[in-house]
Amino acid sequence: MKKQLQLCSLFLLALMGTSGFAAELETEFINSSESFSQVASVSANGIKTIYVSGQVGIHNGEVPDSFAEQVDIVFSNMAGQLEAAGATMANVIKLTGFIVAIDSERLAAYSAARSKHFSSDNPPPASTLIGVSGLVLPALQVEVEAIAVIEE
Repeated sequence: MKKQLQLCSLFLLALMGTSGFAAELETEFINSSESFSQVASVSANGIKTIYVSGQVGIHNGEVPDSFAEQVDIVFSNMAGQLEAAGATMANVIKLTGFIVAIDSERLAAYSAARSKHFSSDNPPPASTLIGVSGLVLPALQVEVEAIAVIEE
């Protein structure tokens, strides 16, 4: 946790610039299509902040009916996107989740899947969970986006 806070502080200093000069930012877009990028990263002064677009429960073009299966796929997809950017789930500092028709059963399944994908060795990331009426495709029941920070 302390290391993550130090990285966040360094990133903020990098954005503000030091010694009277502005930091040079490098931006990279990973796994992009014509409509969006799965990952956008911004690097400055040795700190890289990674923004992972909302990941959904689609695997090999299929959407399972089970909420629990979808949420597990969401976190697996997220791990893959983070890896493509040079990070891991341990580098995630913020999660935002969206659950269709949220209830106690879905909340429990979400929490169980999340705990499988985040190490108990690190404090959990800051998180927001929002109940929504629907997502981009009617079959989708959950979507999660993330922000991660790493030293380069």
